[in-house]
Amino acid sequence: MFAKPSRFLSTGLAAGALLAAMAVSVAAPASAAQSNADDTAVTALDYNSTGWRYLQVPSTTDVPAFYERGFDDSAWKTGQSGFGTPTGCSFNTPANVKTPWDINTDILVRHWLHIPRDAEQVRIQGTVDNDAQVYLNGHLVQTAKSGYCNTGAIDVVVPANYLDCCNLLAIRGHDYGGSAYLNVRVTYIKPTRA
Repeated sequence: MFAKPSRFLSTGLAAGALLAAMAVSVAAPASAAQSNADDTAVTALDYNSTGWRYLQVPSTTDVPAFYERGFDDSAWKTGQSGFGTPTGCSFNTPANVKTPWDINTDILVRHWLHIPRDAEQVRIQGTVDNDAQVYLNGHLVQTAKSGYCNTGAIDVVVPANYLDCCNLLAIRGHDYGGSAYLNVRVTYIKPTRA
């Protein structure tokens, strides 16, 4: 009664092993998201960068379309990131906090940056205490929930169809007390053409 199944089982195992060997021997196509070893990583906007337009507001204040490219921020102050309070977490130091951001408030920040048209894997990274909504060219690309001295909550690769040659990064940071902090950078991969 059990002799027949064991004969088929060994045939099935042999066929499975052959298929597995064939799969290993066929080279997988390179993913479009993977970068070539010769590609160059470029920082378009670094941590502690200057030239940010910013406005500190009560958390209940609505500022419609502050993240849109055509929004007029000419009355806003100009400052340097990181924004925050120089006490609290290990990153809330005078060396890292360049522009004050009061606790229990929101901060709206905007910065223009150039990204070449052939750029790949445009990535926004950073830290916020507590939360942030991150926009590029008017598109919400990430809602980051953080706080409690956690780092790296902001981390998103921007869809290529959201990019232009002149790009607007806009962020609304929310703080709920204790300490406030916001600092980001933008990087991309510049392919090396043969």
